[in-house]
Amino acid sequence: MDLQRTALRIYQSEDPAAAFRNTVESLGAQLKVLCAMHVDLNERSILHRWPEQVELTPDLVDMALHVMRPEVFPIGSEFPIDAVNFPEADMLLLPLRADQKRNSLCVMMAPEGSFGEDLQPWQQVIEALEHVHQRHQRVQRAEAEAKELRQRVEESEALHTLGLAANRTLDKDEVLSLVARFTRTLLGAHYVTVSTAHGDRIYTAASVGLRNTQKAQDDYHLARTVVEAEKPLTVGGAEANLRVENFPCHAEEGMKVGLGIPLSLFGDTFGALVVGYRREYSILPRDVRLGLTLAGHAAVAIANAQLHETVADRSAELEAAYAELSRLSESKERFFASINHELRNPVGAIMGYNTLLLDGVGGDIPEKAAKWLRKSQAAAENLLALVNDILDLSKVAAGKMDLAMEEITVEQLLDRVTGIIGPLADQKEVNLVVEIAEGLPTLRTDPLRVQQILVNLLSNAVKFTRGEVRLAATASATGDQPSVELAVSDTGAGIPPEDLGRIFEEYEQIKGTKGGTGLGLPISRRLAGLLGGDLSAESEVGVGSRFMLRLPLSAAAPEPAVHGGTPETAGATGQ
Repeated sequence: MDLQRTALRIYQSEDPAAAFRNTVESLGAQLKVLCAMHVDLNERSILHRWPEQVELTPDLVDMALHVMRPEVFPIGSEFPIDAVNFPEADMLLLPLRADQKRNSLCVMMAPEGSFGEDLQPWQQVIEALEHVHQRHQRVQRAEAEAKELRQRVEESEALHTLGLAANRTLDKDEVLSLVARFTRTLLGAHYVTVSTAHGDRIYTAASVGLRNTQKAQDDYHLARTVVEAEKPLTVGGAEANLRVENFPCHAEEGMKVGLGIPLSLFGDTFGALVVGYRREYSILPRDVRLGLTLAGHAAVAIANAQLHETVADRSAELEAAYAELSRLSESKERFFASINHELRNPVGAIMGYNTLLLDGVGGDIPEKAAKWLRKSQAAAENLLALVNDILDLSKVAAGKMDLAMEEITVEQLLDRVTGIIGPLADQKEVNLVVEIAEGLPTLRTDPLRVQQILVNLLSNAVKFTRGEVRLAATASATGDQPSVELAVSDTGAGIPPEDLGRIFEEYEQIKGTKGGTGLGLPISRRLAGLLGGDLSAESEVGVGSRFMLRLPLSAAAPEPAVHGGTPETAGATGQ
């Protein structure tokens, strides 16, 4: 008996079935083998047998399953049926191990004494059979791993394609069709539907593999059930959440097993992905995970489409609002042009004629008439100041105020201002004090606009003061930039704290003030900003107020624009 040659032949076998055949063929002629079996110990089933019709009694098989090492048993009176079929025969039992566990058994029958008394040589046959079995298990595991890797690659490619599609297009129908096709392929389904929710209605947006497309599109019951559940649901099968017969259209499609996945994104559910199988199938955790990923892409596509629609609607609204704003801006420009032409010019003419009459060009005027002419002249001057303020404010707000930059000393600047305000202060019997610190540098600024600001501040101070108004110029600094501070302070009633924040707002007038347009201070602050400086205020009720104009030594001129109103006549209109 050449067991070594038998073992070598077994080693050359491709799989356990071939190893079993080679064992029987090699030993059959040498030992006159009567029958042979390869038994799975875990399942208690026969994997291979020779001859094909051979059977052993259950008692004999059960005894053989409990063998732990190579053994030979005579078939005697203990197993009478087997003894009749195999008279005067011995049974060789070779337990086989794989993965360190005894999991199968090789059984052979031959005439008495065929296997010999020394069973040690049979160990090489056992080792050869175990080697083939272990090698086959490794190959199976490798093939399973390769299959899983291929599936993962296919899934990754599909998800990558879906991601590109979702980023490339805002057409949700195109993306949902891709989701349906890839879901059918990756999950091995017979058909797939993608339903979306629109208000209270749920409809089929994409499908693949349906037999009756129109009827399935009208069946939203399963999709609605999934949407309302907001979690994956299985249909059919032993552990299913739902029964197929509850959904007639899917039953007519031949569904045996189904899977429903909600299309959810950040807590919002947009519809459902339904996967149908027309055969018995066990839904795996992998199927649910992959279905959730695919459903996520569909949800992203729907959310992107909704966002695009919202953005498009908002864009249309903004375009309409911009067109209306442009129209209103043009109307405003025409309005200010009309003010300049229809009001400013006639007011100038009225003032000119009043001056001529008061100067006696047309002859002597009675004192009573002259008194009314002077009141008319004052009213015309106030009206002209109001027109100038409105025009200046519109130009500053539109960025059309032109600045004429030049070098000027603080002394020259304040001489101009006091020349304008001095007569008003004398008329109101207000003591106007001017203080200029020594060594102040020359300013590069627009003197007329600075003059406009200071005249406005001083005229307000003189108007509301019965004591002293002080104009002080000192060196200052804004951050690292040297500047000059021009401060106007008075000994008037002061401004309440609750009103101090409103004095720079357009058309605002604080309690206790009369006259003016409420534009002087807002225009002054905006002009200060154009000059690169700022205008601020502080006040204490019963003590007085102080306004601080800070100007840089050198301000950059803005781009040329349409020149504003006449500074000599603008600004002295009060708060």
